[in-house]
Amino acid sequence: MFVQRGARLALNGLSLTVQAGEHVAILGPNGSGKSTLIKTITRECYPLLRPETCLRILGQQNWNIFDLRAHLGVVSNDLMAQCTRDITGRELVLSGFFGSVGVWPNHHVTPEMERTTQEAMRRLEVSHLAGRWLDELSSGEARRLLIARSLIHNPATLLLDEPTTSLDLVALHEVRTQLRALAQSGVGLLLVTHHLDDIIPEIDRVVVLQAGKVSRDGPKAEVLTSDRLSSLFGVRVEVLQRDGFYHAW
Repeated sequence: MFVQRGARLALNGLSLTVQAGEHVAILGPNGSGKSTLIKTITRECYPLLRPETCLRILGQQNWNIFDLRAHLGVVSNDLMAQCTRDITGRELVLSGFFGSVGVWPNHHVTPEMERTTQEAMRRLEVSHLAGRWLDELSSGEARRLLIARSLIHNPATLLLDEPTTSLDLVALHEVRTQLRALAQSGVGLLLVTHHLDDIIPEIDRVVVLQAGKVSRDGPKAEVLTSDRLSSLFGVRVEVLQRDGFYHAW
């Protein structure tokens, strides 16, 4: 698969298969194509039309974008950047039904949508944020609301693009704890990250991207080694594993 952004091939012959329900981390340096891969799955980017190119999502090549959103939950920095308007926590979660950020006058909200919103907020333990304005919340609170929003349609898989960016230690712990609970409940996770600490114990497969291609793909114990990560990032990296978590410095 080839995806061009501007004059550059962001994905350059990438070939990857992820099964439904898998827990997979996508790791790589800046510019390796991680976020472009997520945007291609969500149909914000499209592959170049070539005879050898094939992109199937949940077994289908062609999707109505609104139908696709009912199957995939997305938590991204792009969505986070839009959480600055005068929108309440409840409205943010509820807007997952409409593929928007916030509820607008043309949206018809049903009692069932309200019930589902309340349940998603209870699941992420953010019910107390229902009436708060987003610009009053901490980054960690807003991330948890975005995760609740992503669960509105009870998706089979969550796409998580750098979900812990800018979080403090308490918020990091809260978000990772919630992701572990979701993984244990059977929700598939496709996690894009720079940080080994984000790769929760339930994620057992790591895919390494480099220059828009898969350079390594396998069990995390084989991929997350000091030598391999040192080679990937071009600096000396030491890796420590403890209680199922990996740490690098």
